[in-house]
Amino acid sequence: MAGEHRQQRQVFLGVWALVDNTNNLFNVRLSADGRALSTSGVAGTPFGGSQNLRPAELLERGRWQPWGNGVRIDYADGWTDAILTGPGGLLQWSWAPGDDRLQPPTNHGRAVRVSGAIAAVVGVYRFRAVQDELPPTTLSLLSNGLAFNTVDRSAGGVWRLRQGTVVIEWASGWRAEFEPRDQGALRARIWRPGSDPQAPPTAVRSGERLD
Repeated sequence: MAGEHRQQRQVFLGVWALVDNTNNLFNVRLSADGRALSTSGVAGTPFGGSQNLRPAELLERGRWQPWGNGVRIDYADGWTDAILTGPGGLLQWSWAPGDDRLQPPTNHGRAVRVSGAIAAVVGVYRFRAVQDELPPTTLSLLSNGLAFNTVDRSAGGVWRLRQGTVVIEWASGWRAEFEPRDQGALRARIWRPGSDPQAPPTAVRSGERLD
């Protein structure tokens, strides 16, 4: 049984695309030590046009473990996601806080593994703010290309990979670039609205990916 659990854990490691109870995509990263980090916050997944977001609206931490023919993820806010193997492929079942996990789920959908270079980038990050008097900026990058942050009033944006570099275009007009890493410090180059992206950046700030 222990060997089966080890094999099961290996199968489900990595990044997954799921949907919240309003059918918005979010991602969750399952780490080898049992930690889980979701890009869905206390009010669900942010949407294009979101404003004045707080860090708790961009992430949720939890723990995961083998469960039945898949894995179960229990979050600090009381929600549970399960990724299960069904006849038609991988499924997501989710239960709201207080619901019986042996009863039908609150919502369900397909579970899709995110792979390749995109999987290495998707997740939640924290960088020093451009303005030194402000707290660090939390930002999330989703596998559908959406991005959100806690520093701009208009908190949304889009991101893409350009020859291994993450390029983020924020709705506020700010632009950021950084080279992703699994571990260790990151350095983001940031340009203010209206500045030439070929010119030296307005600021360079250190940061890290949260796990």
